[in-house]
Amino acid sequence: MIEKIFIKAEEIFDGRLRGNQLMASGVGLKPKDFRLLWKSKRMNDVTWLDLDDNCLGDEGVRELANCILLTNLQYLNLNNNGLTDQGVVALAGSPHLINLKRLHLKGNDIRGEGLLALFNSATLGNLQTFQIHDGWSCRKREGWRYKSKDE
Repeated sequence: MIEKIFIKAEEIFDGRLRGNQLMASGVGLKPKDFRLLWKSKRMNDVTWLDLDDNCLGDEGVRELANCILLTNLQYLNLNNNGLTDQGVVALAGSPHLINLKRLHLKGNDIRGEGLLALFNSATLGNLQTFQIHDGWSCRKREGWRYKSKDE
């Protein structure tokens, strides 16, 4: 497989931006590619960010968490991105993801510390639902509750 090399953010946006939704799943983006996005003013308008099945990793998610242009983000899909608890802890402490309502983290190596950070986050006050593994869906209704897919 030939690796796509992105030189500017517009190449990532091209054909993947639908209104306020950036649908960049399965593109093979790496932290260096994401840095192009985190510097693009177009990210101010993105409220739905689908990055499923890329190569963000903990390094890239720390940079995402520090991106001031993501304050309008409401939905974030980071399924299958090589994340660990360290990356999720960075997300939970982000001062910029204040409007985030839904977070998808399936297919990552998240075991405990990251979950606790999400539950206890002081900055993700609007987070209503997050998914960690198949069958794990946590919803905030008068406190956090776990619901398996079998319920």
